[in-house]
Amino acid sequence: MELQFLGGASEVGSLGLVARDQGRTLLFDYGITPSDPPTYPRPAPSNVDAAFISHAHLDHTGMSPVLSRLPRTRVAATPVTAEVTELLARDNLKVARLEGYLAPYSAEEIRTLGDRMQRVERNGTFRHRGIEVEFHPAGHIPGATMCLFRGSKDLLFSGDVLRIPTHLTPPAAPPECDVLVLESTYAGREHQDRRETERLFREKVTETVHRGGQAIIPAFAVGRAQEVLLALEGTGLEIWLDGMAKKVNQIYLRHPDYLVDGRRFRRVVESVRTVMSSEERRHAIKEAEVIISTGGMLDGGPVLGYITEHRNDPKSSILLTGFQVDGSNGRQLLDLGTITVDGVSIRPECEVEKFDFSAHAGHADLLRTVRESRATTVVLMHGDDRQKLADALVGEVEVIVPENGHRFEV
Repeated sequence: MELQFLGGASEVGSLGLVARDQGRTLLFDYGITPSDPPTYPRPAPSNVDAAFISHAHLDHTGMSPVLSRLPRTRVAATPVTAEVTELLARDNLKVARLEGYLAPYSAEEIRTLGDRMQRVERNGTFRHRGIEVEFHPAGHIPGATMCLFRGSKDLLFSGDVLRIPTHLTPPAAPPECDVLVLESTYAGREHQDRRETERLFREKVTETVHRGGQAIIPAFAVGRAQEVLLALEGTGLEIWLDGMAKKVNQIYLRHPDYLVDGRRFRRVVESVRTVMSSEERRHAIKEAEVIISTGGMLDGGPVLGYITEHRNDPKSSILLTGFQVDGSNGRQLLDLGTITVDGVSIRPECEVEKFDFSAHAGHADLLRTVRESRATTVVLMHGDDRQKLADALVGEVEVIVPENGHRFEV
């Protein structure tokens, strides 16, 4: 079996893995890096028989519409992932036009991919012309899957994996395999206990409101905004939701079986105020106690408007809930105390704090995933510090730490 990364081997972004086995060619994920400007993986081979999307985040699915140009390629994902993939692709196309980037695909190619996408339910199996790939829940976000390819060897592609229960998803449990292709985003690092993180987060939100401020919570639209909503259940606060997360909520509501508790999620979603117009946004600025809004790294979205309105209010707070990549406004806020809006640098007087709501496995859970899979070969991907995980596995399994473009056998 031959493997080749088109992107995402030694970085978090633009992930794409080609597997060639017994005359068949498979592609696992095909993402972009949503930097400024965006960067893309290497071109996919023209003879891909089947492609699999592990979950709907841009670094895993952002380039998938170009697969509609390949007439023989079947593309498979869970129903939730298929719907959110189309939503993100359309938004990515809009951003490209607004920012003046050359869009990598067209609206017609997005539609074509949506029509051709084969939906595979969680714990289901994709079969086509001798190709068999099992879908195993990966935690991370609703619909996320680990893909187990039953080829000359059993190869498990992890996608992004989370081993702890959250308000949205149960923990992942990896199946046994021969070869494990494992994400390593948090290699060498651990997360604070999630329950403690949520307790501190709720305390800070409540403290902000009680001192007369507004808690502004930037959150990624897919997974993170919903997790934050559920974490704040029972606080009795006036919570408003703005941005693309509203549309993601509707997709999740259509697929309650992919949530830990679909009824609870519906109840929480129906209890918050949603911003549907510029007039409602003005009301939210004045009336809301808590605002959850995209974008999660402060590089766009309605959250910038809320921060701008409250930039001179030391009683208000900006509570970051996700990883802030180098070069993002969120990273600039953490490091320098400033953000850039419409080309102008501003220094908010709000309190700023970051909380770790990561949906990735920490170092110990990555090791546990390797051991529970009983793999004899582990390929580490999707991380910028993979060697720490590789060193921890010395003497246990064969470890491969590949680079983009390199072809290697497993």
